[in-house]
Amino acid sequence: MFSIISKYIIRSFLQTFLVIFSVLFLAFFFLRSIDFLEIAARGDMYPQIALGYIFFNIPSVIEIILPLSIFLSTLICIARMNTSNEINFMRQMGLKSGNFLKILAIPILLMSFFALFISLIVSPYSLDSLYKLTSNQTFSDRFKMMGAGKPTYFEDVNTTFFAKESNDFDFGFSEIFASIEHEDMEIILTADQVSSIPTDKSTNRLTFKNGKIVGLEMEGDFLMNFAHLEFTFPRKIKTSSTDLSHLSLTSLISNLENNREQSELFKRLSIFVLIIVSAFVALNFGISNHRIGFTVSLITGSLFFLLYFGIYLGMQNWTLSSEYNPSISFAAFHFVFFLAGIFLSYFLNKESPMNIYSSGVTSINNFQLIFNLVLLAFVIYMFFYFLI
Repeated sequence: MFSIISKYIIRSFLQTFLVIFSVLFLAFFFLRSIDFLEIAARGDMYPQIALGYIFFNIPSVIEIILPLSIFLSTLICIARMNTSNEINFMRQMGLKSGNFLKILAIPILLMSFFALFISLIVSPYSLDSLYKLTSNQTFSDRFKMMGAGKPTYFEDVNTTFFAKESNDFDFGFSEIFASIEHEDMEIILTADQVSSIPTDKSTNRLTFKNGKIVGLEMEGDFLMNFAHLEFTFPRKIKTSSTDLSHLSLTSLISNLENNREQSELFKRLSIFVLIIVSAFVALNFGISNHRIGFTVSLITGSLFFLLYFGIYLGMQNWTLSSEYNPSISFAAFHFVFFLAGIFLSYFLNKESPMNIYSSGVTSINNFQLIFNLVLLAFVIYMFFYFLI
């Protein structure tokens, strides 16, 4: 009988998790994708690079969505069983409160290890790939995307370009105006057509057709007409990223003597502890649903999670500014929230969280159901609001 009940609880939890995770992932993923597509539509990013941004952004989306999905799934699944009197039936069959923790520990631990794998290995790799992707965007790519009818400055050549319209001349522009800053003089260039095609992997090239060039300097001006004019200049290569979030696990471990690398490593490890602690708190709130009601459970539990998760996101800056060792700050941070979760459960239920069990029958009417759904939507909205 215990194995049947265990399978039922795990199946209910996984079904709830899949629904919540799918909804949150699609919502958050599409919001992020729309941002990148808007940048590409404005001409600030090459379309192929925008698609790469969307693809490599998936691990960071999972890293954010997974803890909230596990927390809400645990709370809602157990609270639903409590409301439908299933927990009371399981209690009569000999199931104790501690058994819920043991049963849900297996799927939650597996998800926690998956989140840890994403945080330690996959997410840094995807962020580093994004950085390399932007570094591979050549001057020619960015020049083609500058768009017509607006001035655009390119730091590579210290030049501001303005084109009246685009054309089919090597994906270039017509009726171009360029203001070139060169040492102690300013060069004004106008041409009928312009295009940018790199000569090789290390050199960029600008080609102008049918125009004039005017040089303005203190010693005297000059004017020159031309039919064909080319500028070649070296391509700027980005150096390796120094962002801690891009570093591989091997790099962090090899530099553990530095507080910066330590703080980054402990931040990545924190997602595992965060999921375990928040799931434990959600379990207690779900079991105590018959005492405090689903609405209070959802509000209190969500506030606890949002506070916990919000501080977790800024944990690295907090540990770096702290006078204590990052390992001490890491342990203190999670221990405080673990104690806070136990205290909340004890305060609301007037007994130890591990001893809470269902002993009554509750029901929920349509008004309460609608109110709770609206409340849940509000919690998810606030989660997105503070992250985006």
